[in-house]
Amino acid sequence: MKLTRKKIGTLLRLSARHIIIDEALYDPDFPDEIELFKVLDANDPDFSSHIPDYPIYPDYAVFKLVNQGIRLLIAILYPDLKGIPVGMIEHTKLRGKLYPGDTIHAVIKKWQERSMIAKFEIAIESQKGTLVYESTLYGTVIDKA
Repeated sequence: MKLTRKKIGTLLRLSARHIIIDEALYDPDFPDEIELFKVLDANDPDFSSHIPDYPIYPDYAVFKLVNQGIRLLIAILYPDLKGIPVGMIEHTKLRGKLYPGDTIHAVIKKWQERSMIAKFEIAIESQKGTLVYESTLYGTVIDKA
């Protein structure tokens, strides 16, 4: 199932201007996995606010994409979830650089779910097929109280 920015916004209950992901692919036959795509526009404020005169996509912006992707997968898997999903980063490896014009292709997989804790593995590559980021995160749900 192809998810547009509008559909992603609906699932995350966010306005379109807050959606970082350009497009997502979700296949119900592989329910614990989602693919994300984002084209890096040279005018993206994350470039200009990071290192002046050196347009490299910052690690914190990659984390925003990963966070939204995990939240999207959770929203699809658990549409009636009432709590707030939160996470803890176990490890992260930044293996390459992302520049204006690059397309990010991220794959997020939910590997384990014990009690109320889930494990996620994330890999991100550029459109050239170069692995630029990998991470393991754990997530759980907390009450909104």
